Amino acid sequence: MTDWNWDAISAVSSALGGLGVIISVVFLVYEVRRSAQAIEGATVQSLMSLERDVFAMLVDNAELFIRGRRDRSALSETDMFRFDKISGAYMSLGYSAYVQFQERLIDDETWEAYVSAFRVHLTCPGFGDSWDTMKTGYPKSFRDQIDGIARTAG
Repeated sequence: MTDWNWDAISAVSSALGGLGVIISVVFLVYEVRRSAQAIEGATVQSLMSLERDVFAMLVDNAELFIRGRRDRSALSETDMFRFDKISGAYMSLGYSAYVQFQERLIDDETWEAYVSAFRVHLTCPGFGDSWDTMKTGYPKSFRDQIDGIARTAG
């Protein structure tokens, strides 16, 4: 009968078990990163779909949006209502991007593109007036962010 070296067998088993743990951890890290990338990609795709819808609304109402951005108070009551709803849809798109940015689901560069777009619109007095009428419907952190952008837009 062969004499087994149980100490050696135990050491090899422990080493293989440790190697298995290391391989499992590396695989887990890889999968978590892939999952995070997939979530970020889906988030950007979702924002792009929402953006497409909002931009289509802006195009369909371009004349009203341009007039309202210039001087909201010059609009009829009906047009002011429509302008505020269009502006609200635009701000909701921005809020969606803001939430995704806060959750780190979009990167700094993508959020900065939204900030730049806000800055352009907030230089228009009518858009700023519209924002002032709707801002209480958004969380304070978003209001503060947009108000900060507005201060630097002028």
